[in-house]
Amino acid sequence: MKTSRSFAAAMFTVLFLSFSAVVAAADDPPGRAVDIKYISGQVSVQPGGVNDWVAAVPNRPLTTADRVWTDKESRAELHLGPSALRMDAETSLTLTNVNDQTVQVELDQGTLNLWVRHLRDGEIYEVDTPNLAFTVMKSGDYRFDVDPAGVTRITVRHGEGEATGQGNAVRVHSGEQASFSNGTSLEHQISDAPPPDGFDDWCRVRDQREEHSASARYVSPDIPGGDDLDDNGHWQQTPQYGSVWVPNAVAPGWAPYHYGHWVWVEPWGWTWVDDAPWGYAPFHYGRWVFYGGFWGWAPGPVVVGVAPVYAPALVGWVGGPGFGVGIGIGVGVGWFPLGFGEPFVPGYAVSRNYFQNVNVTNTHITNITNVTNNYYNNTTNIQNINYANRSVPGATTAVSKNVMENGQPVGNNAVRVPVSQAMHAPIATTAPVAPSKNSVLGANAGAHAAVPPAQAVSRTVVSKTPPPPKPVPFEAKQEALAKNPGHPLDAQTEQAIRSRLPQQNAQGGNRPGAANPNAGRPAPPTMGARPAANNVPAHPVPRPPAPGQANNAPGRNPVASPVPRPPQPGQANNAPGNRPGTTATPTARPAPGQGNNAPNNNQQVERPNEAAGGNRANPAAAESPANAGRNPEGGASQASNPGNRNVPHPPQGQDHPASAGGGNPGAHPAGHGPNKPAKPPNKNGEPKEESKGRER
Repeated sequence: MKTSRSFAAAMFTVLFLSFSAVVAAADDPPGRAVDIKYISGQVSVQPGGVNDWVAAVPNRPLTTADRVWTDKESRAELHLGPSALRMDAETSLTLTNVNDQTVQVELDQGTLNLWVRHLRDGEIYEVDTPNLAFTVMKSGDYRFDVDPAGVTRITVRHGEGEATGQGNAVRVHSGEQASFSNGTSLEHQISDAPPPDGFDDWCRVRDQREEHSASARYVSPDIPGGDDLDDNGHWQQTPQYGSVWVPNAVAPGWAPYHYGHWVWVEPWGWTWVDDAPWGYAPFHYGRWVFYGGFWGWAPGPVVVGVAPVYAPALVGWVGGPGFGVGIGIGVGVGWFPLGFGEPFVPGYAVSRNYFQNVNVTNTHITNITNVTNNYYNNTTNIQNINYANRSVPGATTAVSKNVMENGQPVGNNAVRVPVSQAMHAPIATTAPVAPSKNSVLGANAGAHAAVPPAQAVSRTVVSKTPPPPKPVPFEAKQEALAKNPGHPLDAQTEQAIRSRLPQQNAQGGNRPGAANPNAGRPAPPTMGARPAANNVPAHPVPRPPAPGQANNAPGRNPVASPVPRPPQPGQANNAPGNRPGTTATPTARPAPGQGNNAPNNNQQVERPNEAAGGNRANPAAAESPANAGRNPEGGASQASNPGNRNVPHPPQGQDHPASAGGGNPGAHPAGHGPNKPAKPPNKNGEPKEESKGRER
């Protein structure tokens, strides 16, 4: 009988979400974000809408218009659940468009490994380079090398894809390598794929780790970071909640959403970034339960073909006039983790269907229709919810508004709210705190960050899928955000601000032009103002150096520079999912209030620079170091940096002790995460020397 009920519930979820996907509103935020899963060395990000670069931290969610740079002897891994993007040293990458149907990235320079575990019908994975736009046509393993001199090399270990530009489209098959030169002409040479090098082997080990994850039995493959749970906790069966994951070696008095910091990530708003090496999946999916004297994470139902919907933080907010004064933090804001079956009410504008999906994919809701009728767009009724975790001692955390606004570590500045006060405080859908630029940059705002060289970010690239408009600069909308603290702007307000911007800022990479019905066939692209290098003879592409090796390539010394910005989050291309390689053309969805100025297919798109900005050299603003990138074994050596959370790695196999209680429970020794046990060598990073190519 229990099995029958579970099966019926799963079938209802499949049917419900299938219908909801058809009627979802165009203005809903994406159902997924990109996890910074691994960092080694100096890795920097430039959030969309700002000009500053900031040192990256693990677990920070990324989305459309964010840029990533890996400096010398550095590596990074970005994760979306069923796919991974791994960057070698001196690589410049832009997340041009990330939504539920499309993952489109711009690779200006360096080496990128794209691993697509599963390609759904209509799903687009596209890599745009100065020479071409490459569309993935099958699940598989793809490598891209972009030479500063003007050559793009594509290696397909497994899978198949198509390169498009000005000439005839070029198919690249499994086991082949194609080198493209002479600008966007698609002049190319195809040969057998070369033997894997050290970067390939590192990627293979990372792939195998995910493929053999024990947590995959309990966590949807569409949730990033599920494999991080394997070595940092254990699974336990409970009669009330089913399978629950319990973290190992947490500090005394530990509670969810206590050790980390808040950042402002649009289109969601206030977003939690956890310090723990496993701290992505359990803080953006599922629910936390307090059972038998311990905290455990209950993931949502695993339904084949249904991806759980990402949430910025699954918490209930408490506050109101005068909240915090009685506990010594002045005017403050507090929160507690949502419990099993409790609804998440977004503080950002969503459709009724989004509200339902973000709840039923992350916890067991008995009657989602009733829940939606009671709580969707009704902030009065949420006061009547009996929140289980609000009555748990130590579960409600509070900080001053200044701590939240500046992205400061919560563990160093928080107070535990007494249960009596937490139970009587008003419930809100978000923290009533207006963001600043420091909120966007996060914990390392003002500290030193590696900056890519000008030539690495000013190159024109070819795009097949029309990119969305570039983001509205944060400074242009900061005043409007302050009028409704804690809530992102709605589409109409954002568009009104965009319409008042100078023309060069309002326009994104899109250039007017008629849609091209002959996708994949010869078609002259609309050329940008500064095309990629032409008339470059074909020659082997220099491999970026393996970690620890010197790099003597010319013109690659990082300097501060104006950086071209990609498009605005939330205004994604929701064209019907045409399968790559057919003659159907993905059509651009114009931004609200704009005409349908979709560029030609296979166009070359210029990413214009914004006003020059830079990083403030302000060591006093640097936060105390926390744990380094998750899975620190392998990759390049970690650079020590005041205020940078990426601190030197410990030796392989060294234990990561839990945080000591009292004093400063959020601070950890350099290279140690708060819940990271010892691991055997080669578990998550560098392969053994005798490792060869990937086997599947």
